[in-house]
Amino acid sequence: MIGILCGLKSEAKIADRIPGVLVGCSASKPDLARALVQQMIDQGVTRLISFGLCGGLSSDLVAGDLLLGMTVMVARGAWESDDLWNKKFRDKLPGTLSVPIWGSDHMATTVEDKALIFRRTGCLAVDMESHIVARAADNCGISFNVVRAVSDSFDTSLPAAACVPLLADGGIDYRAVYDSVKKDPRQIPELIRLGFSTQRAMRSLRRAVDVMRDIAREA
Repeated sequence: MIGILCGLKSEAKIADRIPGVLVGCSASKPDLARALVQQMIDQGVTRLISFGLCGGLSSDLVAGDLLLGMTVMVARGAWESDDLWNKKFRDKLPGTLSVPIWGSDHMATTVEDKALIFRRTGCLAVDMESHIVARAADNCGISFNVVRAVSDSFDTSLPAAACVPLLADGGIDYRAVYDSVKKDPRQIPELIRLGFSTQRAMRSLRRAVDVMRDIAREA
């Protein structure tokens, strides 16, 4: 059985298209993410997958790029994902990139944040769930993988409206987004550009799920 951890409700809905998997949505809250992963492990999953959007850290990546995390890094550790599973994925969807991923408990919201992470680590992308999945899998001796799509590239700072806390179920708090935009309408063009980039990333995630479903069926 496979356990899939997402940060957003919209990501979890896509992952739910894979039959027979457990899907958890952490609402980008690290403590909840750890609890959900532990619940999956307690229910007997034999593979964990970190799935969803990510931020690009390098000019080599653009919005919509589909990534497999070959390595997940944090300040005091690194974990290697299951390369055999990654190879099966790449064989079915050529063009998917295998990259090192930086795991963070906090959003990388500015161009400066992203540049600093890239300069210090060499990682090409960042997200808030992969390190939690990787550490938990390592602790209990099971395999893990990372499937991510770039929603905001290295040269994109997130507008304030995109950084409001999520609802408890991982959904977008549209009231909070509206209030942020009302307070500073100048962020509207950035928000629109981010929306288009996120749509491209979501399309990539839907393609990824088709591949993941095929791999699960063949297992």
